[in-house]
Amino acid sequence: MKVWNGYWSEHSMNLVMVGQFKSIESAEKAKELIDNLKDGLYDKIDVDVENRLTRFPDEVMELLRGLNFYDLRPSELEQFLYDNSVEIEGDKIIFKTEESDVSAFLKILVHKGAKVQVYTAHEYPDEEYGRGK
Repeated sequence: MKVWNGYWSEHSMNLVMVGQFKSIESAEKAKELIDNLKDGLYDKIDVDVENRLTRFPDEVMELLRGLNFYDLRPSELEQFLYDNSVEIEGDKIIFKTEESDVSAFLKILVHKGAKVQVYTAHEYPDEEYGRGK
C-alpha cells in the first residue's frame, strides 16, 4: 500500500482566460487542438507529484506529432487532466478553471494567434465573464 503525502490548501482561483482571435475559424481550430489534447492525453499521463514527467512518453510524442504541436513541456501535460471548461463564443475562447497552472492553455491560444486576457473572476466580477456573469 502506498501512502501519499501532499500539502495544499483549499483554493478557488476562479481564473478566466479569454482568447480573442481574428476569425471564428481560428478560434475553432484552437478549440479543436485543446479538445484533441484533452481527449488524447486522458489515458496517457498520470498526475504524480513525486514523479513529474521530464520526458514525453512515446505515445504522447506520437499524439503531438499528429497534431503538429510542439510548444509544451512534459510537466505541463497534467494541466489537461484538471477540471476546467473551454467554451467558444464566435471568435473567442473562454477558458475557466480553479487552477493557477494554465501555461499549456495559454501557449495554445497564443500559438493559434489569440490576444489573451487573464484575470481572476473574484476580483473582477463585473467583467464579461466574471463571477457575477
